Amino acid sequence: MEQARDPASARYAAAPAPPELRRVQSFLNTRSLRGEPDLLDSSKAANGWLRALYGGPAPRLRTADLAPLRDLRAALQQAIQSEWGDTALLQGTIGGLRWSMTIDNRRLALTGAEAEGWQALAETLLAEVLSARQTAIGTRLKACRNQRCSIAFYDSSKNQSRVWHNTTSCGNLINVRASRARRKAESASSGS
Repeated sequence: MEQARDPASARYAAAPAPPELRRVQSFLNTRSLRGEPDLLDSSKAANGWLRALYGGPAPRLRTADLAPLRDLRAALQQAIQSEWGDTALLQGTIGGLRWSMTIDNRRLALTGAEAEGWQALAETLLAEVLSARQTAIGTRLKACRNQRCSIAFYDSSKNQSRVWHNTTSCGNLINVRASRARRKAESASSGS
């Protein structure tokens, strides 16, 4: 299904992921950051986000689907922030999902087992993560290293060295703070 736009990531001006990862990036950016509302706080907001993202029919979410989706989002965020070094929370969150394996363009792919609600969305997202992790694009979805931000962005730099979702806002802020701290430490050590 072709995606229309990414309303979650657009509100943070995050570098967009390619279509194969755009739903995952958008899902991670549904969090409440910088005064923006959490798009998984109500079924109305969540369904509006999904319809805009899918550009048409999408899995229908009920109020009961929101807590498991927020748990999945936190688990995926933790995995991405740790560069896939900490996946224990994610493994616990996805334990009850059911999968079918298919071959797509000579590559193995997972598809959901005709689930509904949060499970249908979770299976779609995790299948996209698995597919992306099998290629170079899987390592390019990152979380901003500004801990107060942690917005999911796509690193399209040649050497995959970006660490901030936005160098002007997050990168500059962190670098200025570090510079001030160094100057303060230097003046304290020279004044002793």
